[in-house]
Amino acid sequence: MPALAPPFYGSCPCTHISYTLTSTPLIVHACHCTHCQHESGSAFALNALYEPDRVIVQDGKEADILRTNVPSEKGGQTMHRCPKCYTVLWSTYAAGRDLLKVVRVGTIDGGVGKLRPDAHLFVGKEKGWMNLDGERVFETVGKKENYWSGESLERFRIVVGRGQR
Repeated sequence: MPALAPPFYGSCPCTHISYTLTSTPLIVHACHCTHCQHESGSAFALNALYEPDRVIVQDGKEADILRTNVPSEKGGQTMHRCPKCYTVLWSTYAAGRDLLKVVRVGTIDGGVGKLRPDAHLFVGKEKGWMNLDGERVFETVGKKENYWSGESLERFRIVVGRGQR
């Protein structure tokens, strides 16, 4: 991940919901799972993982966000959408006890140009035309220690500690 200086800003396309990211992400990954392909309408979803307190919804519109539960065998996820244009801004995952917000990089201002994936997950789902030579690829989520930085692992430990209280 390149050295970037927060804060970062983002919004849905209609700009009804805007937010501020107060730090760099823990990790950026391209998820090639079938669900992300369907949800994004593309070959993968590009996600930036953040601690919840580092994603600040502007103008007091947190209550406006539409939450859609999507079940799965691992407990499912909650999609957080704009109530006007229905764009997914981020997700939280039941299996992760909602400890992280998985922000869609395409909703971050200039995010796709700024945030290169640190890893590609569920690469068994990628398309034959996609060349991932030289990239860190995993057949599943993999172990964080294999692709997260030391600083990100420490930030994650702090979040997990807060969640266990």
